[in-house]
Amino acid sequence: MKNKSHNVFRIAIVLLAVYGLVALVGQAAYIKPALAAPQAAAATVTPTKVAATPTRDPSLPTPRPGNALANGLFISLTSDDIDTAAMAIGFATKILTGTDKPVTIFMNVDGVRLVDINIPQHVHSSGKTMHQMLQMFMDEGGVALVCPTCMVNVGGMKKEEILPGVLIGTPDYTWAAMFAENVTVLSY
Repeated sequence: MKNKSHNVFRIAIVLLAVYGLVALVGQAAYIKPALAAPQAAAATVTPTKVAATPTRDPSLPTPRPGNALANGLFISLTSDDIDTAAMAIGFATKILTGTDKPVTIFMNVDGVRLVDINIPQHVHSSGKTMHQMLQMFMDEGGVALVCPTCMVNVGGMKKEEILPGVLIGTPDYTWAAMFAENVTVLSY
């Protein structure tokens, strides 16, 4: 009986994950046409990378206010396992560059070690370190947050020891990204 309930639980988790991904991709299909007109207008005004991706306007504060995070993706990254982290960061980057969704990665628990500049970086099979992958994500307009409590209590880190560009995940930043309207939350 116990094994049967465990299997039902596992199936439910997989179905929820698939449902979340389908919903995320489905939302992107509805959002892109709505953004077509602003993209064209922005392209005629400012011929920069911002024109191609209007939702990632560098004039907005980073991290963005809650209303600019609607319909986005929030990834909670709790692991410092290189393959798990690479999957989370790679997925976040693909969603960020393939849709017009705002994406936030929140590193917490053991995930805080991924942004410690004092820990030597292993190269993933993709040929990149986690620092390089996170930097690529941030360069595309993604927001990377680190849990301040986990940073100190789990990682033993100080603010000046985190990867440049990664922000301390204060409640204002983290909650705005996590609880914005129609945000999809994934956990790795």
